[in-house]
Parts: sequence; structure tokens; C-alpha cells
Amino acid sequence: MAVPTYDEITSAGIQLVRLARERVGQGYASSYGITNPISLKDLSNLSGGNAGGSGNSFPAVNMLNIQSANFFRNRRPDGSNPLKVSEFLGYDQTLIRREFRFAYSSTSSTSACSFTINSTSYWHDGSNTLPVDGDRIWKYATGTASSDKAESGYYQIFDPSSGVSEGTVGEVLGGGGGFSGQMINISSC
Repeated sequence: MAVPTYDEITSAGIQLVRLARERVGQGYASSYGITNPISLKDLSNLSGGNAGGSGNSFPAVNMLNIQSANFFRNRRPDGSNPLKVSEFLGYDQTLIRREFRFAYSSTSSTSACSFTINSTSYWHDGSNTLPVDGDRIWKYATGTASSDKAESGYYQIFDPSSGVSEGTVGEVLGGGGGFSGQMINISSC
């Protein structure tokens, strides 16, 4: 489990020991043993380590998480002062991108559903094999910049290995805000 998003925070708040568990790849909610002390400097250090005096040496920050001022999922610290626990909201140390293929239309889901597969692959940051509502869509497996997000429009979803249509289509949001590149409204073709 990743660090909770702003909407998921409970009365316990964000705990450094749980952030440390996430940063070593064991999961925010795990009971994995962390050696004290825990330094926010080390948790936020993009290249990892324990130069700030932590009892654990942390791996590099997973740069597939988005460095953003918005309280949206899959955020990451920026590594700069002032250090903030809030930069970790939704952080996932083990985040990976999954490939999918698509047919694209900038105008409508009906148009996207009428196309056959093209050879382009994009990647999504969700935990399912194929994208679902709320996943962010990327042009590159390692993209992190705003320009790396998928264009707004409609995407018919195809299995990356078989090339067979899943019979579904979703809309990707555009614009420069925190929801840019996010897939919504997945429905049947």
C-alpha cells in the first residue's frame, strides 16, 4: 500500500516510521522493522542513502511518482528545502508503469472504437494490467514531465501482448492541471 492521499488520511495522520517503511519498499501499512532515528532529510533525498543520520539507508526516490504541488496521488518529494511530509501524499516506492496499446481519436469515443489497433504503446501507472478510471497515462515508460503525459482525447484499449481490443474506451483529460493525463469514463465500445 502506498502513502495515503490527502483524501485518505485518517486521524493518525502521516507517520515518519510508515513513510520510512514505504521508502524501503515494504509498504506504508506494513509492520516492517525500521531502525531509528528517521531523518526527513534522508526520506526526501532523491538519490537515497542515510547522510542525514537515519538508521536505515534508503533507496533512491521512485521518480515515476509525480513531483507536484497538487494533493493528487503518486506524488514525490522534490528533494529541496523546506522539506515537507505533505510531499509524500500518495507516494509509492514500488510504482511501475504498465504498457497498453490503443486506437486514438481526438473527437469522440465512437471514433476511437471504430479504429483498429495502431502500433503505438503508452503506459499507465495503475495497479491493474490495463488502465482504469483514475490512472495517469504516459507516452513513455519513464516519463515524468507534463509533456510526457498522453494527449487529451479518447483511447480504445488493446491488450499489449495479444493486440486484441478489450472492447473498452476511456477519455484522457488535457490541460495543465493536476488531472492532466488522467483517464476517466472508461466504458464499453
